[in-house]
Amino acid sequence: MTTQNICYTGVGSVKSGNHTRKKYLEIMNKNYKKECPVYIKSLRCKLCKKYKKMINNIVNKQTNAELKNKTYNVSNKTAKKMDKQRIKCEKCKNNKTKKCNLKQYLLFSGAEICEAEK
Repeated sequence: MTTQNICYTGVGSVKSGNHTRKKYLEIMNKNYKKECPVYIKSLRCKLCKKYKKMINNIVNKQTNAELKNKTYNVSNKTAKKMDKQRIKCEKCKNNKTKKCNLKQYLLFSGAEICEAEK
């Protein structure tokens, strides 16, 4: 008979990395009760998505400049826009968070469901 276990080797896990659903949820609630809801909320927040897009654009420009052996400096105007957007994102993702469930903890931690024989 096979049961579904969670394969997780992060903070608070056992050496084998195999956990029952109950044990995995206990570990997650103990270590990441506050961080997970904020992370999940930021994935849905339009303001946070816009902020991430701004960061990705700057990283791409810096990467392209490095490939051409040049430097790319962010202008003061762009830096101020990013700061304003970051503040809006922080307000959004900390507003009305809900407790994470198993699926959300799996997404947050990168753990996977694996088959284990009993």
